[in-house]
Amino acid sequence: MALKAPRRPTAAIEEAMGFVGFFGVVFLVVTVACELTGRPALGWALTLLVLVLVVVVLDRWRVRVLRRTVVTSDPSPAAVSRVAAGATRASDG
Repeated sequence: MALKAPRRPTAAIEEAMGFVGFFGVVFLVVTVACELTGRPALGWALTLLVLVLVVVVLDRWRVRVLRRTVVTSDPSPAAVSRVAAGATRASDG
């Protein structure tokens, strides 16, 4: 039986960001193509706007989960000050 590594608390959020981000790039290409060829692009552009907003919301959610995880896993004063300063990755500290 293979051992599994523990899953990061933000793994599902990051997967969702990748999925939405992929379609964001696709809709960006379609929107630019429509603009360059003179076809209507309003619907494509509005869909792209919604996808960008979803990525922003997912990113804010990811940062919130990371801050909560850092504070609960390492309640030392140094970790709390890193979180207060906005450090979200281990390399930031």
